[in-house]
This record gives sequence, C-alpha cells and structure tokens, in this order.
Amino acid sequence: MRSDILIIGGGIVGSSIAYYLALRGRSGDIIVVEPDPTYALAATPRGNGGIRQLFSLPENIAMARYGLSFFRQFETEMAVDGDPVPIGFRRQGYLFISDRGGDRQMEQNFRLQIANEVRADCLDREALHARFPSLCTDDVALAVHSPDDAWIDPYAALQGFRRKARSLGVRYVTDKVVDWQGDGRLAKRATLASGETVDADIHVLAAGAWSADIGAMIGLKLPVEPMARETHFFLPAVETEPLPFIKTESHLAFRPEGRGFAGGMPDWSVSAGWNFDASADGFEKIVWPAVAHRVPALETLKLERTWVGHYARNTLDLSAIIGAWTGGIENVYMAVGFSGHGIMHAPAAGRAVAELIADGGFQTLDLSRFGWSRVPNAQPYGEQGIV
Repeated sequence: MRSDILIIGGGIVGSSIAYYLALRGRSGDIIVVEPDPTYALAATPRGNGGIRQLFSLPENIAMARYGLSFFRQFETEMAVDGDPVPIGFRRQGYLFISDRGGDRQMEQNFRLQIANEVRADCLDREALHARFPSLCTDDVALAVHSPDDAWIDPYAALQGFRRKARSLGVRYVTDKVVDWQGDGRLAKRATLASGETVDADIHVLAAGAWSADIGAMIGLKLPVEPMARETHFFLPAVETEPLPFIKTESHLAFRPEGRGFAGGMPDWSVSAGWNFDASADGFEKIVWPAVAHRVPALETLKLERTWVGHYARNTLDLSAIIGAWTGGIENVYMAVGFSGHGIMHAPAAGRAVAELIADGGFQTLDLSRFGWSRVPNAQPYGEQGIV
C-alpha cells in the first residue's frame, strides 16, 4: 500500500489528526493503521471523559478551552449524512480541592487560569461548604471551581471522530504495525502483522501507551509507558446536590454518571506495564473510605463494576509530546504521552499536528514547548499541583 501520510494509531488522538488533515483536502492520501476497531483495550473508552481548564501551563489551558468548544458542538459538526453524533456533553464543572498542603500552588494556578480567561472561583472552606453542602470541608484549605468545564462519553467521541474521518475519505486499515523502517534520514514504510506494507512520505505516531514500543522500531526512544488505573462505578443510597467532577490533592477523582458516580484513586506505587486485572479489594480499602470522607452522604453505596485502563504516561514531565522528531528522522511526527489528558486535548492536538504537516508550523496555538527537543535535552515542562 502507498499513501502520502501514514498515521499509526487510530484512537481519539490519531483520528483527530486524520480528521483535521482531511479537512485540508488530504483525505485521499491518509492511511490510519489501528489493530482493533472496537477499541476494547484502548485508553479512551476506559477513561472518564473529563474536559477541564484547571491547569498550570498556558498551553494546556488553551488546548482544553478549544476542546470544550469543539466537543460542545460535536453532535452536529461531526454529523455524517445528517446523522448526529451525541456524546453526552455535560457541562457540570470541575472542582479542585486542596487537602494535602498544596493550597499556595493551587491559588497560584488559579491566578494564572484567571489571567488566561478561565471562568473560575477560588473558595475558602466556608464558601466551599455553602456551594456544595454535601462535601466534608474540615480538612480543606481551599478549592477552585470552574463551572464551564464538562465531561463527555469518550467512546462515542472516539467513534464519531473515526466515522467523520472515514466519511472525508480517510482509509482505516485494521492491522498491527510489527516493524517500522527507514534509511536513517527518512522513515519509509511500516510492515504490518498481515504481511502488508505501507509506504508513506509522512509518518505520524499516535499510538497512546503503545507508542514507545512502536517508536523503538525506528530508533525513537520515547519516555512513555502504560500506567494502569482502576475506575469504579458505584451507586449511592441517597441523593446529593448536583456535584461537579471532583479532584483532590490526595488523588481522589470522581464525577456523576447517570444514577451514580464513576471514578477512583490511582495507586502510583504500582509498576508501569500492562495489567487489565482489577484489584480484589482496592475499592473497599482505598476508594470507598476516601469517597465517604469527602462526601459523607456517599458512605452507603453499592459498587456496580470496576475496569482498568492505561495512561500513556510521559515519565519526563507528564506532558504531551507533540511535533516533529527534530534532530532525528524529521518526516516522523508524534502526538504521544498525554498522561491522562488525551481525550480533552485531542481536538487541539489534531489541529496542531495537521498544521505542522500542512503549513510547516503551528498556526493557531503555539505548542512548541511540547516539542520533542525537551526529551533528549532532559528539560521537563510539566504541570504544578494537581495533574
């Protein structure tokens, strides 16, 4: 097979890149290689789908703002033949809670967010209790509430991107890259598990937590590893006021989902690697007590199910790597290592990579500080406070 552009990875980031390239008239020249069109083990369908502007890096704030705008219009803008794509866009806000001594950093981040046009409130203990009376605030120094933030059904969004890209002429190939070859100056082709090869002029790596293994085939050493994270869906016995997506410095993160809540509390002591087996008692011993402490009304609840997904964790700084492989093989581009932010940043990342390829540089949002060069130079550019 031959194409102008090969995209390795057809998840939400790879499909966003394909979509934005197709909008620029390149659709007939794009092949996306994705091993599983059901995305059974992919990160996106197993994520919580949050979109929030509460970051400490201006680029992450801007990317999330664009994602909010994009996903708000997704249902109609991504329609194919008049068939809309509902993604359950729910604007119910985010709430960051300082409960581990990081209140100065959170307040500093808040001032930066306000300076970058985020609509948010910094709440002391009394104001937080008044706004969300079901919360326990005894150990809270302060909180930041961003009412415009939202969440979506990530699987619906992923399939919507894929369907729209295909309607614009992008070709998806169900196969797995088993070798990636070049001549040291240019990437040439990818060999697939079926024995087929794909030759292309431009190669894009967007394979999520699998990216490091694929990059190594062509000598690209990425600091990206799969990090397992459990998510639980649980039903409360009593109702509370409508709650936002809650994230705390103690790593608790959960949000409303239908009649219940979805979320968890990652165990950062777990080694990196692939593990789809849920722990036997992680919810009962760790998550349930944390949820009940923060929202006492949820002390009585019923765990419905637990699943495991994997962050594409960038071990350098937990920030995405977006751009060309500068100093390496420069017809290779990448959008990898989003460390849990891939869903919310996929629209902006897709637009940015399409601009790099089509225009030779960023046009609407300068993401150069997320470029490859910081990796070999060991110059982290990461978030401060809650990541």
